[in-house]
Amino acid sequence: MAHIGFIAPDVTMLEHARIAVARFRDTFTLELGLLSEGVRKARRLAAEGVEIFISRGATAKGIADALPHCTVITVSITGFDLLRAWYAARNHGERVGVVAFSSMIQGIDCLNEMFDAQLMVFPLEREEEAEERIMEAKAAGADVVMGGIVTGLAAGQVGLPAVVISNGLEAVSEAVREALRISHALDQEKAKSLLREAVITYVDNGIVAIDAEGRVTLMNPKAARMVRVNAGAADGSLLRDLWPELELEETLEAGQEELGSVLKCLGRDVICNKIPLVINGKTLGAVATCHDVRAIQKMEATVRNNALASGHRATARFSDILGNSPAIRRAISTAENYALTEATVLIQGETGSGKELFAQGIHNHGRRAKAPFVAVNCAALPGQLLESELFGYVAGAFTGANPKGKAGLLELAHGGTVFLDEIAELEPSTQGKILRVLQERRVMRLGDDHLTPVDVRVITATNKDLRSMVEAGSFRDDLYYRLNVLRLDLPPLRERTQDIPVLAAHLLRACAKNRAHPPGLSAGAVAALCRHTWPGNIRELQNIMERTAATITAATVSEAAIHELLSDARPGPSSLLGCEAESAELREALAQCRGKPGKAAKLLGISRSTLWRRRRTLGM
Repeated sequence: MAHIGFIAPDVTMLEHARIAVARFRDTFTLELGLLSEGVRKARRLAAEGVEIFISRGATAKGIADALPHCTVITVSITGFDLLRAWYAARNHGERVGVVAFSSMIQGIDCLNEMFDAQLMVFPLEREEEAEERIMEAKAAGADVVMGGIVTGLAAGQVGLPAVVISNGLEAVSEAVREALRISHALDQEKAKSLLREAVITYVDNGIVAIDAEGRVTLMNPKAARMVRVNAGAADGSLLRDLWPELELEETLEAGQEELGSVLKCLGRDVICNKIPLVINGKTLGAVATCHDVRAIQKMEATVRNNALASGHRATARFSDILGNSPAIRRAISTAENYALTEATVLIQGETGSGKELFAQGIHNHGRRAKAPFVAVNCAALPGQLLESELFGYVAGAFTGANPKGKAGLLELAHGGTVFLDEIAELEPSTQGKILRVLQERRVMRLGDDHLTPVDVRVITATNKDLRSMVEAGSFRDDLYYRLNVLRLDLPPLRERTQDIPVLAAHLLRACAKNRAHPPGLSAGAVAALCRHTWPGNIRELQNIMERTAATITAATVSEAAIHELLSDARPGPSSLLGCEAESAELREALAQCRGKPGKAAKLLGISRSTLWRRRRTLGM
């Protein structure tokens, strides 16, 4: 709370002040001082930080004149104070001359009306007039004079009795309460002022305000740095001299706001909002908020890069791709070369051949490695929903949408890579929109008419022959040529059988990591794995190893166990026999064993449950 000074012109008021401020001693400083002495003491207290003063009469007026920046509260003379002084004056005679400043004796005429008092009023304008006014009162027949301390001192020189009008405790207490209210209000205003100053000073936007004449009334440090001037020195200057490109005077004259305008400032692009300040229909000034486009771009990059924290990251690298077969080494070498470019890559390969693993490796091997990697499965969602995920949407774009709108995955991938898996599954309408993004590098959210620039590298993947689909008319040829800039063909696992032992051992260890002693693969088991055709490629191999880790408790996995696991994993007939051949094989085995499933299974080298599943699949 602001410190308060109480300058009492006499000892009586000083005693009253001590009583009134007893609960707030740390807030008040009490001094005894009349007129010029009181003003001198007030000056000293003001230099120490006191902002509010309490005093009376001419002393209060002198303090207010000397310290115009301070608040001065005058202790008012109450009707009780006047009544007490009049009763005291009557001890000297009935005819009483009142010699005092007008502020002290307001309402004194009521005493004449209510009590038939014989009061004669001789108001003071200056303390130097006191003796002259007392002489006038004496000449008018006054038996006694009453007034302030100045009157009491001057009356002694003339030889006339005097009664000093003193304030009672109630008047002093009221002045103290008023000072405390003002002090509290000043503290609140200071807090608000500091908050406004902090906001204006540290906000990222440049803020400029002008008055009706176009002169600067406010320029925060951010705006001052934009125009390379000192913020304090700009006050009062014509804005057109400091920043003519802003043209804030036109907003002042037109009285119309202008939002989102882009202008130049010392060679930089700046986005500005300009608003007139209109009060009661009269334009009193204008204010502009400005933001450096480069700063916006940096913030945008920060927001987009936050996508990394939400899981849009590439974790795999080329070193994570196992195998030393010539086919896989050629694929890795080609992918490493592609990673050094920015061109679109089309990865073709069978299901489970590692297309996303290569896509992540290309991303992490290129210049966008620290930017987002956003993977989208084009076959996972229906067309409309996929478009909303890819392109985003504005609030209210469709029923069930997020009421605040949502940024699309292409926007989240800004600065990085978007991986479109199963690209062949795109609906024709979505194909056209993807083509537009590749051509224009801009995205429009669903329900919006605004285009957002995006900087993304596109990697696509498919397990289908896109060329045949183009010829059949199910895939756009113009999109195909946009995608097929750099093509990477991944070898299926059956063409790199020499990598199977390494891959199988690695996957088995990973799947059995919770076991104290993970099982190993026998030579026969490895040979069985190498003979398998692997239509599901590495994904199928991973599934087999997971089954092995879950079901085999022995320290070494046998060839028989692998045969059974491979047999159980087949969705239909074996790769060597068609449906009819397998049916014939099962019927022959059952016939030889006289319809006994257990013996037939043993004859075929499979488990009884496997035999049952095969018979069910074949409808036997």
